[in-house]
Formats: sequence, structure tokens, C-alpha cells
Amino acid sequence: MAAVGAFIVGIGAYSQDVVGRLGQLRYAVNDANDVEQYLRTCWKPAELNLVRIKEDEATAAALEAGLTSLARQGPYELCWIFMSGHGWVDNSSAGLIVQPSGGGAGLPLLDVARLDSLLGSIVAERTILVLDCCFAEGLVRRMTFFGALGESVARLYVASSREQQRTWEDDGVKRGVFTAHLIDLLNTGDAASFGGRKDRLDVDAELFPALCEQVPLYVYEHKSGAHQEPVKGGIARAAVTLPVANTAQRVQGRTILGTVVRRLRQAAIGIAAMGVALLLLAYTLLYYVEPGATGTLLVRHGVRSLEPLLRFLPLERVDTGIAVGNLSNNAAAAAPLQAGYTSGVWTHVTDYRTWFTAVLAGLDAGAAAHYATLAGDLPPALGPSPSPLDVERAAWMALSAGDPASLEAILALIPGGDRRARELVQLDVNRMDFEVLDLSMANMESYAAALSYSATLDPIKTFPAFLGFAKAAQEWLIHNTDAQRGRGARDRVVNSVAEVLGVISIARFDRGLAELDEADRTHLLALADLGYSEVIGLALSRLAVDSEARLKVATDALGRFHGDADDAAQGVAFRTILASLDASEAAKRLVADVAAAFVRSGTVPNSYYTRFLIVAADARALPPSLLGELNAQAQAAVQKGELDFEESELARVLAHAMTQIPEADRAVAYGLIERAANSVTPKSMMTAEMYGVLGRQQLDTGDMLSKVREQAFTAPPYSLDDSSVSVGPTPGVTIVVDAGPWLVALAEFGRTRRLSDADVALLRGHVANPNLRKFIVPALLYQEQQVEGDNSVISWTERLAALPTDARAREVEQAIFVADLAMRARSQFEALLGELRRARSDSQEPEVRIALGVLIIESQIARTKRSASDAWQSGG
Repeated sequence: MAAVGAFIVGIGAYSQDVVGRLGQLRYAVNDANDVEQYLRTCWKPAELNLVRIKEDEATAAALEAGLTSLARQGPYELCWIFMSGHGWVDNSSAGLIVQPSGGGAGLPLLDVARLDSLLGSIVAERTILVLDCCFAEGLVRRMTFFGALGESVARLYVASSREQQRTWEDDGVKRGVFTAHLIDLLNTGDAASFGGRKDRLDVDAELFPALCEQVPLYVYEHKSGAHQEPVKGGIARAAVTLPVANTAQRVQGRTILGTVVRRLRQAAIGIAAMGVALLLLAYTLLYYVEPGATGTLLVRHGVRSLEPLLRFLPLERVDTGIAVGNLSNNAAAAAPLQAGYTSGVWTHVTDYRTWFTAVLAGLDAGAAAHYATLAGDLPPALGPSPSPLDVERAAWMALSAGDPASLEAILALIPGGDRRARELVQLDVNRMDFEVLDLSMANMESYAAALSYSATLDPIKTFPAFLGFAKAAQEWLIHNTDAQRGRGARDRVVNSVAEVLGVISIARFDRGLAELDEADRTHLLALADLGYSEVIGLALSRLAVDSEARLKVATDALGRFHGDADDAAQGVAFRTILASLDASEAAKRLVADVAAAFVRSGTVPNSYYTRFLIVAADARALPPSLLGELNAQAQAAVQKGELDFEESELARVLAHAMTQIPEADRAVAYGLIERAANSVTPKSMMTAEMYGVLGRQQLDTGDMLSKVREQAFTAPPYSLDDSSVSVGPTPGVTIVVDAGPWLVALAEFGRTRRLSDADVALLRGHVANPNLRKFIVPALLYQEQQVEGDNSVISWTERLAALPTDARAREVEQAIFVADLAMRARSQFEALLGELRRARSDSQEPEVRIALGVLIIESQIARTKRSASDAWQSGG
């Protein structure tokens, strides 16, 4: 695969029938030559697949054939498309004027619809279209290719001028002004705004801003005050950079001050002062919205066309936190936001500033409803035949207002409505309800999520819908295989449905009710015996308080488990057992029986056995007999020379079990743990896991915390395109990874002791990483609790309002506040929710309203994810 695919065409010497209408271009071919030279300088021949269309052969058919050929030879890491020539835009058509290929009275065009389709056929991680022609913006504005990413990382365009503007050539540089500046920047990496030469240029943050500054100034100075403003648009999940060729500079850089002095030398001082005053007025009163380099929509001072004149002032007003990926698929709706056209007066007409309403108009309908609800609007009513994802969103949004009455319409849409009756009938394995069986894994997970959100709001009203859906899910499992639905699909579905009962139980317990009504509990146990054990049995294991019910289903599951968790039926039983463990004596007896089943299978040691021991250790469910066996194995391992893989896994288990190991036996366990840590690379995930779990138990020794810090501080700053591996215990596997597991280990220490300011700052910098957030937030909450401070809604609102231009920092604060809220006593929690809703209604700033909306919704969800002991301690 070539690293770069490139398509280049420059048309200046048009045939006579075209020239008669528009005239010749003198330097389009020179522009194309410069682009080709740049590409060949920066990439070796083996890395570059370049298609160049000759000027006199540049018909629409030739351009289509060239782009099709380029597509066939993909995929590419970078696709570069450069087109220079006459552009055409009117009410009915738009495109690049090409050479005629025969008859026809109209101008020969490669119209934008065809160009859109051709670009869509090229598979590339990053695509950049550079269009140098008059009215260039009018062409790209009509294209849909740049309105969605698909599987790409970036799709960007850079156009030479706005829709109503000409694109100028210049005799001084014998090039088009736009391309001359573009290639000069790419060849030299030098501009006044860069603060020095660059080896690579960020298209969004460096290259395009420099073009926006220099091109208008050059045209204004050399073309009698004419206007030409480059335009950029598209979507990117990550920054796009281009290499610098390091060749000589040809176009002298310009500054706003120098241009103004030369052009307005005789202008009166009063006129100049008035112009500055108008600029400052525009800076203060106006705003425009455009995508930022971090992938979110930014609200900036002024209007887009004044950006070159206002760059010396701070431009950013608000980082909305709304991802560019939420833009509408309707290109006409999304284009104003993509190109920076969305603008208005910095004020509020209704309850909040007008920029929010303007942004909502350009978002996908689901995303617009999501953010409007967060800001305090009532959720929209579900339309006819809503998708499962629509139902899930509706249930999530219902938590904003907290009105249980809104659940009626949502629960009515959950599959299994005809199965909610309490009859006790053996599962009919031959039942074929295709309205259920044809649902995808994602559909089933969406319905399960909708039930979880509904249970958070009203567990009693949700239980009948859960009962019907659980029965339907059991039928779905019978008739759907992983081969049909994808690897792991059945496990994901059964786990998502089982989790609903856990949410129902915690939500009931939180309200001072029994975890389940006795009749409901008895009914579920009976259903588990009537063929529904795969779903109902696993669901019962999620009951947080009712140890008796959990251990009963786990004991029943033990009868179906014979030591082979890879077997589908045994795998469900194994997961049911794992979810049922606690510190009770009955659980310890169960652990001993499961361990014996593993041994009888003849497969010990294996990764499932290691996972089982770790889960049992974390639940404090290891019986003394098994602890004694593990200690004896540790003694034998310490006396050996080099450790093998199984003995390293034993060290992991002992780290998790340290609180259960008698103090007299801990020296052996610590010795094996250190031997295991010294036998692998210092960055080993296994070492991070062992040190972290010991830190959480406050049983770490020596310099474990220092070693954790040493590795954690090697973590690079988190970015949205971070593709680090998943973290956390990986049973049966010891691998070398990046600093992620060490950040988790540092967070584990931070859950039970005060960390340094540098440690806290490091953890805050990685809360946005979805792989790490659930580990880091409890640590940050503990650190907050160690500092005297005001934890009122007023204080939270002020802290969020102080971060208008830093959406990442607002997310950190939100995560901490959500965790804090979720742990409060029920009466205090409900009072704080009321205060949060009032504070949201009182705020004029949409970003603050959104953040408060996140607290309202996510704290309710987090509250149902707590353990029973957490709920008990918080008075729930």
C-alpha cells in the first residue's frame, strides 16, 4: 500500500470555445508543477502513487478515469487531490471547468456531484482536497463527502476563495496567489505566526490560519483592494499534519499592520480609529462557530471573515464540548458549522445564549435532542416506529426531568410485552417470534440499556417490562449464535439483560424498599428452573443484597459447570458463579467446590482458573484451605530459581488475596510478588496490577508507590485519537503495554491515601480516557474529600462556569461531581438534584447548563452502579 495517493490537474490553456467566454489562465500548470514537486520531494517513489492529468487532455472523462485509477490502487494513509482551473457556480450547477470532449452547448464541467462520488470511492485514512479556482467555496459547499468521516480519520478541504470571490493569479510570482502561498508554507515551514521554522505543519492549527492571514493581505495589496479569503472545512478525529520540504522561500510574508500601512497611507487617522473601534465592537458583540483542532465545536469572537484582523486577540469564547462527529448528515445543515458561517450576536433571547440554538440546527437529530435535554429542554416525544437506539436515548433523557410518568411510552416499546404475565410455563424452545429473533446484538443491548435507565427512575414500574424482555432474550439466545451475530454477541446480550435486575434491586434498596418483592424473587427463581436459567439465573446473581438468592443460583450453576469455561453452557454457569461471590461462609464453600471442579477437569492451571481466583480474592471469598494451598505453592516457587508463567500468575492472585492471608504467611507472598515483578520488564502490566491492588488494600511495601509513580509519569498526554490498549486485570496473560496500567495503579493508591499535587494533576489529565475513567474518578473523589472545600451546588456551578474554553477540564469536574453525588444519602441526593435543576434553569451559559444536565442524569445512573455496601453506608 502506498503511503500517499495523489491526483493533480492544472488547466490554464483552455480550448477556444471556452476561452471565448472566460479567458485563459496563465499559471495553473505552474501551480500543478509546484504541487507535484512538493509531493515528490517529501515522499519516496515507493511511497507515492501520483496521477497527473495533462492540461490539454483534461476532459471530464480523463479526470474521472484518473480518480478511478487512483481509487483502485488504494487504500492510502493520505490522499492528496489538487485541482486548479476555472470554477463555475450558478443556481443549477457547480463544478470545475475542463477541456471539451465533443458536442454540447454548455460549458464542459466536472460537476461536484460526480467529484463527490469519485472522492467517496477512494479509501484513505486522511483525505485533503485543495481547490484553486474562482468561487471555490461554492463547489465544496455542495459536496457531501466532507460531511461524515465513515472509517476515515480526517476529510478536509482547503478552497482558495469564498463562493462570491475570484481567485487571483500574480505576475510577480508567476503562480496563483493561493497555491503560491500554500506551497511556500509547505516548502519552508516558516511564517511569522509559527514562531520559527517547522518540520511538519498542522493543517488545522498552523497551515490554514497562515493562509487565512497571508492570502487576503497579498491580494488586498496587489489587486487594488480586492478580497480573496481561503476557506477550510470537513471533519477530523485527530490533527492532520504535512511534512515540510525545506526549500527556498519565494513569497515574502506579510503582516496585517504592514499591509494596512501601505494601503491606507493617506487615510485619515479618524477613519483608522473608527475602523479599529468597529473591529473591537465586532469582537465584543459578535460570534461565529467552527470546528476546533480538538474535534469539538468552538464559539469564537467576531465573524469568520474578520479572523485575519482579530488574530492578535484571544479568539476563543466557548469550547462547547460538542463533538464535530455529531454534525448532521444533511450537508446543507452541517455546512455552516463546518465552514464557520454560523454567526450571530453574543446575547440571549430565550433562557440561554443564541449560539446554542444555532448549533443545534446543524446537529444530527438525535444529538440535538441529547444536548437540548441536557440544557434543560423537555425530551422530544418518540415518533412512530422508533429504533431501539431511539428508545434507549428516550429513556436516558427521561432522567433529566425525573418524571416517571414519561416511562409509560418507553416501556411499551420494549420487546416481550406479551410475556409480562406471571404464568409459570416451561420455556418453549420451538417458539419463533421473529420480531425478537431478528433483533441484532446492538438492538438487544439498546433495549437493555433503556430498561436500566427506566429502572433508575422507577424500578417498580420497570420490573414487569424486564420480566417480559428477559423471557424474550432467552428465546433470542436459543435461536441466535455467535456465528450469526458476531463473536461474543450472546455473552454481551445476556450480560446486558442480567445487569437490568441489578439496577432494579439497587434502585429499590436505595428507596428504602426490599431488594425485590418476595413474590418477584420467588417467581424469578421458578423461571430459572423452567428453562430461563441462562438469563434469569445470571440476573439473580446480580442481586446486591440478597446473598441467599445469589448463592442459590450459583449453587444451581455449579451443577452445570465441570471446569471448562470455554464451553458455551458452562461459560454462562461460570459467569453466574463469579457474579455471586461475597465474603460469606457459604460463598467460601462454593469457591472450594468450583476449584475442585477445575482440578477434576485436568486443565489447571489455565486463564479461567486464574480469573476465578482473582475474583474470589477481591470478594474475600477464598476459603482457608485454598489459601493454604496457594501459600504452599508460593513457598515452593520462592525456593526455585527462575519463575515460570504459572508462578507469576500465582503472584497476581496472592496480591489480590493479601487481606485474607494471615500476617505470618504474608512474607512468602510478598517475596513471590517481588520475584515476579523482577522477572519481567519494569513496564509490565502484571507488576502494575499487583502494586496497584496492594496499594488499594494499604498493604504495599517498600518503594512500590515510587515505582508506580516512575512508570505512570511516562504516560503521554491523552488525546482523542489515543488508541492505547485496554487496562485492568487480564487473566492468564502477562503482557507489556504502555503507561495506562500504571496510571490505574496510581489511582488505586489514590483511593485510600492522599496523593501529591503532581499525582493528582497527572490523573486529572487522563480522566477523559474512557479506558481509565472508572479507575481514576474514585481516586480523584477521595483526594477532593481530603481538602476542605465547599461542595454545594453553587460551588459546583461556579467551578464549571470558570472553564468556558476548556471542555476537557469541565469533563473532569463533571466526573468528580457525579461520583460525589452518587454517594450521598438518598434524602440529600434528591435535594441536590432539585438544586441542580434550578441552577440549570437559572444559567444563561449553554455549556454550563449542559454540564449540570450531565450531573443530573449521570449521577442517577452512577447511583445504581454502586455496591450494596455503598448504598447502605450512604443511607440508601
